[in-house]
Amino acid sequence: MVNDSKNFKYIYNFLSLNNKHLILMKIIIITGPSGSGKTSLAKKLMAKLENCHVISTDDFYRTGKISNLLSKFLESYFDKQISHNGKLLKKTINNILINKEVNYSYKYDFIKKRTEISYMKSTNINNLIIEGIFTLELLKFISTYDYLLIRLKLNKDICMKRIYERDHNERGKSKKKSIEEFKKAWDIYKKKEKSYKKNGLGKELIFKKDPNINTILQNLSNNIQ
Repeated sequence: MVNDSKNFKYIYNFLSLNNKHLILMKIIIITGPSGSGKTSLAKKLMAKLENCHVISTDDFYRTGKISNLLSKFLESYFDKQISHNGKLLKKTINNILINKEVNYSYKYDFIKKRTEISYMKSTNINNLIIEGIFTLELLKFISTYDYLLIRLKLNKDICMKRIYERDHNERGKSKKKSIEEFKKAWDIYKKKEKSYKKNGLGKELIFKKDPNINTILQNLSNNIQ
């Protein structure tokens, strides 16, 4: 009897050589509380992977007068699902999965409370990284795809120190306000994490300290073989 997995690998290799559009896309989801190193890890992986595109859920917050008001008066607004434009995020991801290309880039400005949209052309995307605090909500959406979920579960004190440094340098917050908001954000994420259930075809890696890049790359390689 012919081995089905060998047949698939032969067909996959043949199609890959003759049609780049048919190369299977690797999807990497990076989740974890604020300060756990999601963005830093995404950048390191992007430097190692060819034809890679990174999407940060931080760039898909709602904008407009109502959102601006809510951000001022609703506690921990940016850590709650109500603040997030999940519809636009899913539309963006879906376009990449179908067409393997990107035409626009989104960047949310936390000081001006607005999203900057810039034109960019990136084609033949074979590796898609999605990182941020709202990635667990996406697992049902991509459950029919083969993906690697990386869960960062670092020490709370380490995360808090990183958040203070980031918020002070990038978002102009005081140390006191930054720490207060971090503690609330930590509780919101941990509550959400408890309700998490593994979905679909995904494989999972958990790191309780800064992850080993080679371990992740090896898992990505194994998923295709």
